[in-house]
Amino acid sequence: MLLSLGLHPCAGHAADSTPPAQTCDINRGPCSQKAGTAHITLDIAPKPVTAMKELTFTVTVAGIKEYEELRLKLNMPGMYMGTNEVRLVRSGNGRYTGKGVVPRCHSNKRLWSATVELPGQSPSETVFLFNVLY
Repeated sequence: MLLSLGLHPCAGHAADSTPPAQTCDINRGPCSQKAGTAHITLDIAPKPVTAMKELTFTVTVAGIKEYEELRLKLNMPGMYMGTNEVRLVRSGNGRYTGKGVVPRCHSNKRLWSATVELPGQSPSETVFLFNVLY
């Protein structure tokens, strides 16, 4: 286990090496992507999006069935940051909200990914890249 060795989880261990090419400017407003027949929108509040503060994550899904809840995985591309998931609860009309925290990495890297899991869909995940402030 990484932490039992006394290493910080963002000490440079590779995670997914193929992040999407487009970075979302989340501080300017919501970001959207197509995923098969689905249209997925991510918003994070309050703005500016800052590490180590409680944030509200809102995902809106159109073009596919509604779920009771969704999961949003927060990761740092190229760094292992441990498991950080946000449970998103349905609030109607394809909208899901949940609260979570983006940790601060000691390397001062600011690029994070938010992966929305879409069970039973193809593709089954949609990834948004965004920057946080420290």
